[in-house]
Amino acid sequence: MKRLLMVLYLLMFVFILASCTGFAEVDDREAIPGEETSTEEPGEKKTIIISMVGDMLFHGTVDSYMKKYGDGYVLEGYGPLMKESDIVLGNLETSISKRGVPMEGKEYTFRGRPDVLKILKDNNFSAVSIANNHVLDFGIDAFLDTLDNLKKYELLYAGGGRNKEEAVKGTIIEKKDIKVGFLAFTKVVPVVEWYAGKNKPGIIGAYKVHEKEFVKTIQEMKKNCDVLVVSVHWGQEGTTTIRDEEKYIAHSMIDAGADIIMGHHTHVVQGIEIYKDKPIFYSLGNFIFTTSRIDINNKTIMANVEVDMEGNISDIHVIPGTIVNGKPTPMEGIERDNFIKYLNGLNVNYVLH
Repeated sequence: MKRLLMVLYLLMFVFILASCTGFAEVDDREAIPGEETSTEEPGEKKTIIISMVGDMLFHGTVDSYMKKYGDGYVLEGYGPLMKESDIVLGNLETSISKRGVPMEGKEYTFRGRPDVLKILKDNNFSAVSIANNHVLDFGIDAFLDTLDNLKKYELLYAGGGRNKEEAVKGTIIEKKDIKVGFLAFTKVVPVVEWYAGKNKPGIIGAYKVHEKEFVKTIQEMKKNCDVLVVSVHWGQEGTTTIRDEEKYIAHSMIDAGADIIMGHHTHVVQGIEIYKDKPIFYSLGNFIFTTSRIDINNKTIMANVEVDMEGNISDIHVIPGTIVNGKPTPMEGIERDNFIKYLNGLNVNYVLH
């Protein structure tokens, strides 16, 4: 009997010891302070929100309002919305420098102070396109300053560089384990001297003559990212009509691997097309820009696209706004509803709600 009791005591001791030394279920362990725990449901796909805006300049009257009200003035309206996004992209329609002289014979030339870039950084911008018809307005020195100043304020860029290799390289932004590639091209180039070369700073083109080159660039970038956004400066200024040549290029880019096309340059908002389940925003319009006497030039949109790492689009919506004194402000109520109806009338094959 004593032996039996001894055996029972030993078995109880072993059971208690085992419970205290890690045989309990892993899910029952206490959380370690500061340790990240996953809240994802099994099989749930990660998604991110990519926000895109059009032309931004920090010159002339826009700069005067920023000096008067503070640099943060221009993004008081959209800034809070941008901070809710994972990635924000736009077109930097100006050189950022204190050097250089205006290009001779060019009607409009833009140059901004280096410290204005802090406002983009503070409002969640990830990268900008520099492939456009104004980034070299003040010459090569000012263009190189632009690249240096973007780096200083930790803003990535695409569409231009110190040489052709850098200009076509683009950039990759990673959020929530999703790699987003960003490339930029322009179909508006004032003079051929603006093109980047082997040992020459400049930008890269998107004319039909460049098709083989931009197709190859897109194909190569898509190998290294999950989602690919391609920015294109194109279109006829002042018109909502989408030209066939822009449609052809957009389709060609998506066929090559682009997931989202963000267009700008026309200074007006143009319609949206869905091609092979991929959105094409033909023109996002002006954004931070001089107020125009033509009302339609003062309308803008911020396009938001929700996408997963396979490039599947789960949601598209736009936030329309009005530009007054250089500052874009989101529309509300009836004004917003009326503009969405107007935009749906321009859209190729997509209905916004």
